[in-house]
This record gives sequence, C-alpha cells and structure tokens, in this order.
Amino acid sequence: MIPISEILTSSHVNLALSARDQAEGVREVLSSLNGDPRVVDWDSLGQAVTGRNAPAISCGPCGICIAHGRTNAVQSLVMAAGRSVEGLSSPDIREPVRLIFVAGIPAAFHSEYLRVVGAIARLCHDKALLNELLSVKNPEKFVGLLSSAEAKL
Repeated sequence: MIPISEILTSSHVNLALSARDQAEGVREVLSSLNGDPRVVDWDSLGQAVTGRNAPAISCGPCGICIAHGRTNAVQSLVMAAGRSVEGLSSPDIREPVRLIFVAGIPAAFHSEYLRVVGAIARLCHDKALLNELLSVKNPEKFVGLLSSAEAKL
C-alpha cells in the first residue's frame, strides 16, 4: 500500500482556493500538479480528471470532492488538495464544498486508487479530523494530519 504521505506533497496543497464553484475548484487544485515530474502528459491528466465530473459528498457541515482519473498520463499516483475558506457551490449537495482532492492514477493500477480514494472519504467523515483539516494553517500540517489518521485506519 502506498501511503498518502508518498502521494500528496505539501507543495500540492492550497489552503486558500480562490475558485467560486466546485468545477473551478477542481481545475484550480489540478493546476498545482502541472510540472510535477510524475505527470508525463499534462493535458491528458486534465481531461481524465475533469471528464469524470466527480460528485461532491456531504461530510456533515460541509462537503468534499475527490476528483480522480485513471490515465497513462502519470507514472505513479499523484495527488493535490485544496481548501476553500468560504466554501464552493456544488450541483450535488446543499452544503458548501470546503475540501477538494484531485488524484491522477496510472491506468495499470486496478485497486490501489480505490484504497486511497476510500481512505480520504472515510477520514473526512471523522468530524474531529475534518475540523482540523479545515483550520490547519500550513500545508505540511495538512499532509501530516491525513497521514497520521490514515495510519490508524
């Protein structure tokens, strides 16, 4: 199993998204992966992720979106995350989307990405962890919180 800490780096965490809606937020978070050496075809990665129209899910007081795509555009799992202070509108839920995760998954990976996506969804349903992720001040701590919580799953 590949831990989240090896997939998500603090340089790919934006704690102050400027987007106004979920689709724009996904594109903004995705943009942080542009230039990552694990991404071999930027345009194909963008199409794989945005073409799926990932739905938002409710995690109580707010929503999260986990946008991902399986593609040969990446050499290994890559991930980025973003947080909106005010929340983003979504066509899927009433609550504002506050966290967006974007993952690029190599096409050859059949189940590992399901574990990662599932872990993030489960972790964000933990109210205490969700509150910490919504208030943490720096990207390193954001990744650290996810990594520590994932180790307890």
